[in-house]
Amino acid sequence: MKQKEIYQLIVTISGRPASVGYRQLTRAVALVVQRKEFPVRCLTSELYPEIARDTHSSPQNVARNIARAVEDCWEHGNRKELERIAGRRLTEKPSPGEMILYLFNYCIAKEEQKD
Repeated sequence: MKQKEIYQLIVTISGRPASVGYRQLTRAVALVVQRKEFPVRCLTSELYPEIARDTHSSPQNVARNIARAVEDCWEHGNRKELERIAGRRLTEKPSPGEMILYLFNYCIAKEEQKD
């Protein structure tokens, strides 16, 4: 799935998609989809530093920006669409890692449907 398609998917669940956190969330999902593997314990040690290099930021800023985007989705976004993407009812705000995982799984499933 292309980065533009991932961004469009994220916009469907977002509250205010203009923040930098949404672009960094999109990049995180695109990198994980490209690798076809979710980095279970490597978000802060591998994924966020790579995004930071790409966006001329720090890994701490990337983590904070993605967390804010997740918060925005939860507080102001389309909860029903988020639950559809997650494949389950959500009773509490997902962590940034969970959000990336939900989006990754959804994107991989969509790619498999195309084949």
